[in-house]
Amino acid sequence: MSLRYIVFPIILLIFIAICEYTIYRVFNQLEFFKYKYIKNIFITLEIILPIIFMGAMVYGTKHFSIINSYLYTIGGVWLGLLAYVLAVSVILALFILINSYGNFNLPLKQIAVGLILLAIITVLYGINHAVNPKVVKFEVTSPVLSPLWKGKKIIIVSDIHLGIIYREKFMKKIVNIINKEKPDIIFNLGDIIDGPSFPYEKGFAPLYELKPSLGNYYVEGNHETYSAEYPVFKSYFPKNINDLTGKKLLVNGTQIIGIPYSMLRATGDIQKELDKVSYDKQVPSIILLHEPKDIKTLADNNVSLVLSGHTHSGQFFPVTMLVNWIYGKYNHGVTYTENTASLTTSGVGTAVTPMRIGTDSEIVVLKIH
Repeated sequence: MSLRYIVFPIILLIFIAICEYTIYRVFNQLEFFKYKYIKNIFITLEIILPIIFMGAMVYGTKHFSIINSYLYTIGGVWLGLLAYVLAVSVILALFILINSYGNFNLPLKQIAVGLILLAIITVLYGINHAVNPKVVKFEVTSPVLSPLWKGKKIIIVSDIHLGIIYREKFMKKIVNIINKEKPDIIFNLGDIIDGPSFPYEKGFAPLYELKPSLGNYYVEGNHETYSAEYPVFKSYFPKNINDLTGKKLLVNGTQIIGIPYSMLRATGDIQKELDKVSYDKQVPSIILLHEPKDIKTLADNNVSLVLSGHTHSGQFFPVTMLVNWIYGKYNHGVTYTENTASLTTSGVGTAVTPMRIGTDSEIVVLKIH
């Protein structure tokens, strides 16, 4: 069994336990549980909801059912709400201290109800916002690529996370948006699946409607590696999409190279990947790299353009601040390292919690000049 299937649930359960304990202590102090039946309902939900979510996650690794899909979705929404109720609890704890030491006599129960309602509204907004992708336009200046790609419409899509939350309906929406843009070429930067089992053939079917003149190219992300049914996933992978993971292809006078994802990439690994595919520094190049790491190494190799996803731009506040701190200028948008341009998209889907707050689900239209 993959270490991820042990470590991730343990970390998640610890996070859930801390959240629930903190919330219980704060709301108990505000006497929300002075009626026993309310306390019992809260404790029951504290026990049942994590079991539902974790159970749906484990069952979903190799099995798909509509019921499990709904349970997993409920669990994901609950997890997002839990994070915001935890934030409410921290704010309320500060108000309790202010009341205790400052004699302000704040109406804490009314404030608590108002903040909880605000948290619920915020989560509902985040769920709706996540399933309505935007078309975002970026421009890259590259004297090397411009003569080859001037006037070409490039579509970049990443992190669809097709699975038990986002299924064929969401994929159809993405495909319709892309086709309306009439792209010359499409780059898919990985995490096309979420990891759990789903009806692969049905889910991938809309992708066959994508027929850009210069082709459709893809590199694997981390969630593909999480799949317990990886061979099944590969057997149903759309035949009209070129999987460039660990490969190079010359397209429109440009080397298109897919760098395999690695969570623990060591110094020199990127260089080894370039050497494996016989990368030529003298030829214009576009690198598909799921996670925006080691851009400096690619710049040292005179790479023209690096395309990445993975970050989700943090997906929802306040995780957005943490992710921005981790990836810095490569978190989202266009940046330049020496003569190498790089673009990171926030992606079109979501992971774990199906909501976006402070970020957008996006499909990128790239213009090179």
